[in-house]
Amino acid sequence: MCMKREVGPSTTGVIWVIAVLAAVITSYQLTRPGFLFGITPDIAAWLGGSIRLVHGALPYRDFDLVQPPGFPLLATPLALLSEWIGTRDALALLRLCTPLLSAGSVLLMGKVVRAHGRVAVVVACGVMALYPAALYALRSGLLESVVAFFCLAGLALMFEADSVAVSLRRVFAGGVAFGIAGSVKAPAIVPVVVLAVLSLSDVRHRFLPFIGGVIAGFGVPTLPFFLLAPGAFIRDVLITPLSSIPSGNRVSIPVRLGDITGTSAFGGTSVAIIATLVLAAVVVAAFLVRRRRPSTLEWFAIAATVLAAIAQLGPSYYFANYTAFVAPFLGLLLGISVARLVEGRSERIAVIVAAAAVAILFTHQVFAISGSATSDIASVVDAVIPAGGCTLSDAPSKLVTTNRFVASNGHCNALIDPEGATLSYGYGSAGALRLWTGMVEQADYLLTSTPFADWDIPPDTRLRDYVTANFRLIRSGTLLFYVRNGFPYGLP
Repeated sequence: MCMKREVGPSTTGVIWVIAVLAAVITSYQLTRPGFLFGITPDIAAWLGGSIRLVHGALPYRDFDLVQPPGFPLLATPLALLSEWIGTRDALALLRLCTPLLSAGSVLLMGKVVRAHGRVAVVVACGVMALYPAALYALRSGLLESVVAFFCLAGLALMFEADSVAVSLRRVFAGGVAFGIAGSVKAPAIVPVVVLAVLSLSDVRHRFLPFIGGVIAGFGVPTLPFFLLAPGAFIRDVLITPLSSIPSGNRVSIPVRLGDITGTSAFGGTSVAIIATLVLAAVVVAAFLVRRRRPSTLEWFAIAATVLAAIAQLGPSYYFANYTAFVAPFLGLLLGISVARLVEGRSERIAVIVAAAAVAILFTHQVFAISGSATSDIASVVDAVIPAGGCTLSDAPSKLVTTNRFVASNGHCNALIDPEGATLSYGYGSAGALRLWTGMVEQADYLLTSTPFADWDIPPDTRLRDYVTANFRLIRSGTLLFYVRNGFPYGLP
């Protein structure tokens, strides 16, 4: 067990200060050109799933969704609001929620780790607030940040100091939080498995209420969609994430380690490897120097961090926001490890050093973010494509951010994630060809930055020939517009 420390107002104040820093740095991202209304990779697709849902299309049955349905359900209030304010403003409102999400995660981390003292709080909360991949996910992918929040909520409910709570209701509620995390994105199974194993020592008071909570948290939002389309659900959620469109460009392990350790900005294979070894050395030293048996929370931190990190190294498809899933577990483990190392050895100095490190990281992130920008193409699209036109794109972000995601023609396509849909049916398969043929035949406008012939569509010439025969290509700088013959359009 860890040594119990006095946890006074100063510790609470530290947690709140770092939570405010998290909200500030996340808000600052939204002030950069384009990041409130413009294009970022994934967030538009997941909100798009919610928009399709409120329009009566069901995921898995009516369109492919390569994640569980948790986030589209959570985002339904904003999807409903988009009926009045448009998808562009609804997406902006969703982005304005990210500072609250970031600050909330820090507050939850503080509650989980505070029994280990102020050193642990500063380190763990600092990682949660300033972890580069988490900041990237907040402005881009989002799902990993939502998963992290619910995982931390589950830990805060389940644990009292270093031990699992005595209250069965708290253990069950913690399981529900982890189940909701899993309904947002499947990798949440990693901490669930770790906690399930750790709970086996008390099946009645730990394992059963925890697993019951997980089943409830995952099953209630997910089961109806599974029952309506079981085959498509299994294909989209379980099989598709393991697939990939043929490519020779696999992200190397050193690059992934750089994202995990937060050193990608400094570049180089050697930096990533050295940082990984240093982090591992800190953890090993912490548990060797203090030879007392690790507590349940400490075992969880070790196992969840190792497994979550390993999970980043395997998939063929990899993006920087994936690593944000590691943030809560790595932050917890580092906070606990540093606290063990300095225990009884000038802890006040260690707090000052850790606080200085957080301040330096905050300053570094401000400078790194200051030069960030993304494109906002709304004015160009408004000039070319009439409002309500049935538009297809290889990137849904181009449609959601320009109010072209919902067409006045109710028979327009329900696609939200072109690449995911292609993987779901199998790249090059007859099913994928039928899907894309139907999407293209329904569309009156194609909006893209990549020539249609280079889209991730089945390698069949018939579809390309159809577009050539039935659409006119209009260029506007980095944007390409394909307009169906005879349909109105403006000049960019």
